[in-house]
Amino acid sequence: MTFISTPELRSQVVTACKVLHHFRIVEGFGHISVRLKDRIMITPRKALGLVSEDELVELDLDGKQVAGKGSPPLEWPMHMAVYARRPDVMSIARGHPRNVAAYACAGEPLRVAHGFGANLTETVNVFEQPFLVANAQMGEGVADALGKSEAVILQSNGMLAVGQSVGHACVQALFLEETAELQLKAHAAGFTPRFYSPQGAERRHGDDRVNEPIRAWDYYVAVALGRV
Repeated sequence: MTFISTPELRSQVVTACKVLHHFRIVEGFGHISVRLKDRIMITPRKALGLVSEDELVELDLDGKQVAGKGSPPLEWPMHMAVYARRPDVMSIARGHPRNVAAYACAGEPLRVAHGFGANLTETVNVFEQPFLVANAQMGEGVADALGKSEAVILQSNGMLAVGQSVGHACVQALFLEETAELQLKAHAAGFTPRFYSPQGAERRHGDDRVNEPIRAWDYYVAVALGRV
């Protein structure tokens, strides 16, 4: 079984694993995937902080493993469903960050009031089934809940964020967790967040749509790898 992904891309995915682990987007559970030609590459059924390049898995579009030494995560159908529905999505980050998990436990959508969160659209919806997304039907349900947004909360089960690259998907996951944390703090302090309208979120997202995720990703990698 031969990888069709480049060594550079596999190295980037392993770096992304370290970033999501460092910032506690994932702990023992979670995964990252990336779209390839007629395949996806996905992290194995293993804590991301422990993943090595040779354990990465490539699956064909039917879910058959065609490369890699690891075992695919149970939720690979969720990734396949999102890629099939959203041609613009090139990578997916899946995790259980603690502040987003508070919204997930309640099954509450996250209305965005924090600026970086506006990159995700004005509201992050909830997929309202509290189970692992381990079959095609549930994967389609997640794709429905995601819609045209950049992230979705999975009831009692964390979150999923999408992007145009591995780094972009991870930045979206980090922005989602930051937004959830700040808004929970605002509510706890008795403040009333001023939520973005759809138009306001689109404008805020468009102010630095290209450079903002790149700048953030460079910083997150430097921190996770101990360079700063």
